[in-house]
Amino acid sequence: MSAQHSTKVALGLLTMYIAWGTTYIAIAYTIETMPSEYSMASRFAFAGILLGLGIAVRSGFSEFRITARQLMSATTLGTLLLAVGLGNLSIAEKVVPVGVSSLIVAAMPLWTAFFRTVTNDRPSAKTIFGLVAGFIGIGLILLPGHTVARPHSEGMNVNFWMFMILLGNVSWAFGSFITPRLDTPKNPLVLSTYEMLIASVVLFIAGTVRHESFGALLDASTRSKLGWLYLVVIGSLVGYTTFTWLLGNAPISLVSTYAYVNPVVAVGLSMLLFHEKLTTTIIIGGTLVVASVALVVRSESVKSPAL
Repeated sequence: MSAQHSTKVALGLLTMYIAWGTTYIAIAYTIETMPSEYSMASRFAFAGILLGLGIAVRSGFSEFRITARQLMSATTLGTLLLAVGLGNLSIAEKVVPVGVSSLIVAAMPLWTAFFRTVTNDRPSAKTIFGLVAGFIGIGLILLPGHTVARPHSEGMNVNFWMFMILLGNVSWAFGSFITPRLDTPKNPLVLSTYEMLIASVVLFIAGTVRHESFGALLDASTRSKLGWLYLVVIGSLVGYTTFTWLLGNAPISLVSTYAYVNPVVAVGLSMLLFHEKLTTTIIIGGTLVVASVALVVRSESVKSPAL
């Protein structure tokens, strides 16, 4: 690898760490005055449209011709990953501290490895050890009585919404697990466009069921609007595009480091910006999760370079 290429990869990694590590903060700002589901729905709608237009300009609208089976796959993935995964998180961050939220989500690679394990994928001893240690860490984080709800949480139950983040995370991991087994569009950016647009529809429906208000979406504070714009441009477009480029230009073991760097970024920023504090139990649990994810990611990468 040349020095110039190494520099590009390093800058790409830094961009991805910042883009996705700060997403938790941007969500927290967005939902301060915006309705949770409608704000995420409009985020994915705008990001999907912008990404789609970019693809159309470069390759033509014919790039979006897909089969009914591929559309069904995109619908399944958009629902599991974005609508359920991030939809739950967007509601939960009203009550669950940002740092704790990021530590629960950080366990996603553990759930993916778990699904591979239960389908007879013959995991290595390191992977099994990482799974056991990581799930112990998740258990410690979820222990009742160790997490204080965020200010202005409107009486929402913090333990319940921590569990909902966990369910959303499992949904994201399951979607990631089944992706290679589905018939999807060959162009990953086309698939991403469909996923975001489909997720926006699902989230708009969910927001309507929860009686969210379009007026509240439009009358939000400047900080919430800036947080929303950050999610569209940095979280969805810059972060994903960088991730896609890195997959084709850097080892998967290096690219996958985002899984255990992002929560460190999120926790640090949450302590700085929101003055959040973590109990000793949460710190131990979070450390176990992050360390286990690092172990599993490296173990799985060595075992299957094409993962």
